[in-house]
Amino acid sequence: MLDSLLIALRDVSQALLPILGALALLFLTILLTKLGKLVDELTLTVKNLDPSLKKVDESLARVQAPLDTVVKYSHTLDKVHDKTAEAIGKATDFATENIDNLKSTVEEKINVLKNGAAETVGETTEENTDE
Repeated sequence: MLDSLLIALRDVSQALLPILGALALLFLTILLTKLGKLVDELTLTVKNLDPSLKKVDESLARVQAPLDTVVKYSHTLDKVHDKTAEAIGKATDFATENIDNLKSTVEEKINVLKNGAAETVGETTEENTDE
């Protein structure tokens, strides 16, 4: 019984194998044909994009000079900012270190002004009493 089953499967396989091979070749032919059409369409698309890409390259070449100028100004502004920050830092350090000297100088000036104002007021008062 098992032998007859195996013989029957062999006979069916021998009949189906050429048919399945032909179907596989047919599908492979269809696949290769569609793949060829896809490659042709991609080639055409790339050829159509070529003038656009050339225009983009020309536009970028025209824009490059102003961009270089902007970069130069940017570097200059960075240097100015760094120098300004450095100068402000030095001024702050100087003021911090010399705050006592500044305070005493301002107090002296205020005292001189007060004494000068008091003497002026005293002279005015003496003049009024003499009359």
